[in-house]
Amino acid sequence: MPLAKEFRGRHIFDSSKCRSCGLCAKICPNKAIEMVEEEGPSAPGSRITIKHPQIDYAKCSFCGLCADICPTGALRMTNFPIVIAMDKNQLLFSPEKLSQAPELKMPEKPKIKDLTSWARSRSLWVINFFTGCGFIEAIPWVSSGFDMERFGLLVAESPRHADVFIIAGYVTRKTLKRIIRIYEQIPPPKFVIAFGNCPATGGTYRDSYNTIKRIDDYIPVDIWIAGCPPRPEAIGFAVVEAMNAIQSGYAGKKEKVNASKDLEVPAVRDEKLEEGEFLLPFGPQHPASGNFQLRLKIDGETVASAEPQVGYLHRGFEKLMEYRTWMQNIMLVQRICVLDGAPYELGYSSAVEQLAGLEVPERAKYIRVIQAELSRIQSHLLNLGLVGGAAGFHTVQRIAWGDREKILYLLERLTGGRVYQLYSIPGGVRRDLKDEFKNETLKVVDFMKKRMKTYDELFIENPVFQERTVDVGVMKTEDAVENDVTGPNLRASGVKFDVRKATPYLVYDELDFETPTFKEGDTYHRTLARRLEIEESLGIIEQALNKLPGGAFKVRFGPFNVVPEGEALSFVESARGELCFHAVSSGTNKPYRVKVRGPTFDSILVMLPKILKGANIA
Repeated sequence: MPLAKEFRGRHIFDSSKCRSCGLCAKICPNKAIEMVEEEGPSAPGSRITIKHPQIDYAKCSFCGLCADICPTGALRMTNFPIVIAMDKNQLLFSPEKLSQAPELKMPEKPKIKDLTSWARSRSLWVINFFTGCGFIEAIPWVSSGFDMERFGLLVAESPRHADVFIIAGYVTRKTLKRIIRIYEQIPPPKFVIAFGNCPATGGTYRDSYNTIKRIDDYIPVDIWIAGCPPRPEAIGFAVVEAMNAIQSGYAGKKEKVNASKDLEVPAVRDEKLEEGEFLLPFGPQHPASGNFQLRLKIDGETVASAEPQVGYLHRGFEKLMEYRTWMQNIMLVQRICVLDGAPYELGYSSAVEQLAGLEVPERAKYIRVIQAELSRIQSHLLNLGLVGGAAGFHTVQRIAWGDREKILYLLERLTGGRVYQLYSIPGGVRRDLKDEFKNETLKVVDFMKKRMKTYDELFIENPVFQERTVDVGVMKTEDAVENDVTGPNLRASGVKFDVRKATPYLVYDELDFETPTFKEGDTYHRTLARRLEIEESLGIIEQALNKLPGGAFKVRFGPFNVVPEGEALSFVESARGELCFHAVSSGTNKPYRVKVRGPTFDSILVMLPKILKGANIA
């Protein structure tokens, strides 16, 4: 997998340039940076105590705000993508360690303790507990891009068959009990890998009232992978680390589950079933259900009723945003939706710009359109892969997710981030679009336009796929309107509404594109709508690149700027539909209140029971 030179990876520190100003620690949203005392020369014959940054990568989200604010360039970000450790304390990088250039070192081959240890290390079965963040970067690892099976790894269908337990993404009070239950069901010897900084310290949600801050207070962890989220390559290095340790006789940590005396497992209500009711365990982290559970009442093979059980993802975003500055919240808002984060930073920035009276340069508007449409394409490709896999078309899944990597690479080149770009900020974009990016993007656009025929031949026009999706999960027009369904799901039910057309923002009114609309409202046409929207987005990107004006790419908005008192509304069209931000300022450098209205949460609660009633489960 290619790694862009713009990727935001591990830091490097030059102590000779550092003024000990502490701005990097002040701007860090996750409190990952601490200024620590070091002795250093000030003049011949005398010494004074100075302070330099120390970074805890168990907390760092790699947002890069620290590097942006550093006035001398003493703290910079490299594109080195991998920080892993078997001891969490090793993720704490002192100023001296930060000053050393990162280097990729393959672990030395260990001695083989015995044949059993060697055989076990080469045939590890894995079970995962992924929230949105973890799942999104594990996709390349389980698909043809990395091919986990070449390491001897297989996905276990049951905890009782597993050797390795990967916990990826944040852990909430509602998911913790399930994680502990899975761990207890895995037979020894067993090994736990924590993927990302959220299981280690709470990470971005360190001050959330509903997230677990240290998963190792509840179950032992053998390997830690730093990142938010880490790149897929990091899983491979962690697996190699685990294989080598197991080969040399390591049998996992022996700590007792929930050994900490001052912590108790938060109580979670077990669902009670009525007599004669069968609960199908669909979720809470099935890739087709998102991160919620469906309480399905089954009559034979037919769904008699469906009740969504939500709350597994709740992190309290709106409250967390009140504790951070207007600029720091850019790091937070993208994480509301890992599938399509770009419109969230765009919608939030637009609301702040209204409050602050900022006029975004024309060039920045075009660049924002390019970012938004690239994000829309990768989200739709992810959806096509999921639908294809669920319908039994696994070739489509592999192709769609492989093509998605091409789009993610472009986003990485443009913004420095694959999943969380943190690019659209109040006043414009963080950095300018480079000349070579245009040519690279146009090549990918041309490839993807031709590639669409492959999708049509493989499954859109395939009679087997049509038989499995036509007239399945029908959403009537009146139901869609009554229950505030938006985006491709609404347009597939006959309502031609798109925020980009209805209330144009940025420069969408200067670009030519259509909004595919159908009246059938079934699974097939919801899939077809996304397939056609990819083609429209490719055309939008091509137009935006060819019309891209010169000039500034942002206007000044400082990291600690005070925003005048007032309130603002902004609306954007995300890949999944209409997204709204309502921001209120009390005249300080932090929001008084931010209300986010996402495109799918409300409609899922109401529409899923209606769509699933009468559906077959086999």
